[in-house]
Amino acid sequence: MTPAAGTVLVATPALGDPNFMRSVVYLVEHSGDGALGFIVNRPLNTILGELWSEVPEGLAHARTAADGGPVERQKGLLLHACPDLPGCQPMSPGVAIGGDLEALAERFANGPDRGGPRLFLGHSGWGAGQLEREIRAGSWLVRPGQHAWLVDPASITDLWHRLSTDRPGGMPQPSLN
Repeated sequence: MTPAAGTVLVATPALGDPNFMRSVVYLVEHSGDGALGFIVNRPLNTILGELWSEVPEGLAHARTAADGGPVERQKGLLLHACPDLPGCQPMSPGVAIGGDLEALAERFANGPDRGGPRLFLGHSGWGAGQLEREIRAGSWLVRPGQHAWLVDPASITDLWHRLSTDRPGGMPQPSLN
């Protein structure tokens, strides 16, 4: 499988970077210029109100933040499955970033749901050709993604293990010798 927006990267033991150990990265952009994604299986045990000063009331006590990657960890990006929300920026099919604060407050007045949102602190990025070299070196498996993995924290339970072992071409089984 070729990396593209909407696919996921599953870290293999060959990837020596501790920032990505046992990570699943959802790609939201991929082109000849590089790639951008978010680690989806690193939830943070922090309420949004502690991270976001203007958080809508319905989201203030939600624990939907995640460590999105090692790039610009001081910046947060709010992802959700509401691409028609006023002021948001569509990213990949069914996924958008941000939106007008009033529209977010109205949409998520009762808190997060299966449409999100999730606040990612930082992101993961690769320059032109870098990701392809890492895939050829065996650092990543490329799998089809589900946008729910970006916006619904309940959908990521044991995700790395499921994607690395339960699929054809997954990780080799460890030696029992």
